[in-house]
Amino acid sequence: MIKMLTAFTEEIDDVDLAVSELLGRLDPDHNCLTNSLGIVHCYSDFVDSGVVKAVSEKLPFDTLGSTTISASSSAGLSQTGLSLTVLTSEDLRFVSGVSAPITDSVDAPLTELYNRITAGLSEKPAMLMPFIPFLLNVGGDEFIEKLDALSGGIPAFGTLAISNEPDYSRSYTFYNGESYLASMALVAVVGDAAPEFLSVSVNEENILRQKAVITGVNRNILQTINNISAVSYLESIGIVKGGDVSGLQAMPFIIYLEDGSLLIRACIGGTGDGSLILCGAVPVNSAIALATMGFEDVISSSESKVTEALAAAKGRGILMYSCAGRNWCLGMQPMAEHEKVKECLDNTPYHFVYSGGEIFPSMLGDGRVVNHLQNDSLIICIL
Repeated sequence: MIKMLTAFTEEIDDVDLAVSELLGRLDPDHNCLTNSLGIVHCYSDFVDSGVVKAVSEKLPFDTLGSTTISASSSAGLSQTGLSLTVLTSEDLRFVSGVSAPITDSVDAPLTELYNRITAGLSEKPAMLMPFIPFLLNVGGDEFIEKLDALSGGIPAFGTLAISNEPDYSRSYTFYNGESYLASMALVAVVGDAAPEFLSVSVNEENILRQKAVITGVNRNILQTINNISAVSYLESIGIVKGGDVSGLQAMPFIIYLEDGSLLIRACIGGTGDGSLILCGAVPVNSAIALATMGFEDVISSSESKVTEALAAAKGRGILMYSCAGRNWCLGMQPMAEHEKVKECLDNTPYHFVYSGGEIFPSMLGDGRVVNHLQNDSLIICIL
């Protein structure tokens, strides 16, 4: 069994006060069990001010996590806050580490990290929790594919770092108080954890009927659709005008894979030469369609899925990551999804964090588990 504790602060500049608020809420000396792990998500300024490092140094267990554009938990909510979630257990273990910086290939850094974490384990982990850096030259899905190859398909649930800058330049991952721009932090949950996973993305009725074929890609760069540039194709069907792709951030891209599963991709922007930058790779020859997503779609889907999670939790804690693309659909009410989640969960321990990409284990029709990097989704893990 896992017990979940949550703490929250909005104090960025006064490091001592922030640490006092967090530790006062957690009271780890009295509330933590034999094995514990801290998960930190925060606005980027908490890295610069030293709060992330200071609170991690005060805790007697490993901490890891990433920056976000806003966070909430059963302890508080804010666009510019820091959420600290502690998982603690008598019978489960949390084995964690951080990779070497990734430059162009994930192979060597992730292989070394995974082997280091799992060395000496007498059983396969029940699940993995990756915290992936935001890299424009290496798609988040490359991390997931490598983890699958190393682990043999252990369910993975986690997030990709993001920040509020237009170029996402302060998107950090964390490990034990240190911040990283190009390293992945990873935890293996070992023991009879029995996690339950739920997700929701785009309503079927919101997917536009017109489909096309992806004919050219370079990692997460969508180059051509139906053998013309991606922007030209979108202009031909009236989605883009005059090359302006700014409106695509609120339009999920639906990718139909050959195994019957779906990928949802968000568009970061254009390259200037007719290609589009997506938050993850897409396969050539896959079918593609666009979808619409608005304020009510986000709020109603969250309410429905979080209510379902609450019924399944039966007192257990709930971890949630929602795509930044969903937040972009909320317009002048950027905290509306946070507020709806809080309303649904009441006193249940939880954290709800916006994500640059959601790592989620999908169940195929034949019973196999396939880990995907999703966009424009809300993903949930009940522990």
